Amino acid sequence: MPELELTRTPNDRRLYVLEGVGTLRLEGFGSRTATAEAAGMSWRLARPQWWQRGIQATDQMGAEVGEFEPRTIRRGGALRWGNQELLLRPASAWRERYALADGDRELALLDGKGWGRRPVKVSVDDLGAVDPGLLLFATFVVRGLAEDAGSAAAGAGASTAATGS
Repeated sequence: MPELELTRTPNDRRLYVLEGVGTLRLEGFGSRTATAEAAGMSWRLARPQWWQRGIQATDQMGAEVGEFEPRTIRRGGALRWGNQELLLRPASAWRERYALADGDRELALLDGKGWGRRPVKVSVDDLGAVDPGLLLFATFVVRGLAEDAGSAAAGAGASTAATGS
């Protein structure tokens, strides 16, 4: 199973490369928006409204090609790419690890860490069987989920410290 890492480029703090797949250029406040590029195509990845938790992918013409709708109670959620209805389901109780699944078949395993030089590790059985745009979209979503989980944990720790004194 090939192991890939989303890696920040040395000369550009907002540009990340998923070797053999494509790039993600983070944009905006809090890096909640990105441009993904792979195989001569590009997509804009963003939350439709700043207060919404879902994420959309649009092509160069502005047409929606992908959408992630998070679950309200548990982690993960529904992910659509083109005509594919997929699921991003938790693959670990202790880490921000998710399986990108098409029914019972796991297409990729994504391990998110939020910020840093290597924010997401990706394991794929057959890289040629997964659309590069889909893989970049799932990688962006998992990075955001890990970032949100880290922020929630930091907030809970600060709240506990404030009320515990």
